[in-house]
Amino acid sequence: MSNPSRILAQCPLCQAAYQQGEVHLLGERGSTQLFHCSCKSCGYSVLAVVLENSGWVSSVGLVTDLEVRDAIRFQSFSSITTDECIEFHRELEGKSREFCERISTAA
Repeated sequence: MSNPSRILAQCPLCQAAYQQGEVHLLGERGSTQLFHCSCKSCGYSVLAVVLENSGWVSSVGLVTDLEVRDAIRFQSFSSITTDECIEFHRELEGKSREFCERISTAA
């Protein structure tokens, strides 16, 4: 695969050049790589997926508040299922009044 330092050379948000130690390879699967990039200039972090196929390279980035150690840790977690999302929504909806009351009295 291509050198990630050429592909991920600068922050997509502020255009500052990434410094040494700001781009971390989190994992690889086939021709796909996952990187965590932290920009010291603007303070934002990006998770970037880089795919190389037949000589072409493409990437997709997602702004995140994850630190690199958190991104590494979360890789081993199972995905949240659709049923779990629906159940959480129902719980939150059913207890939203109580939740809001607790928040307002805690302040």
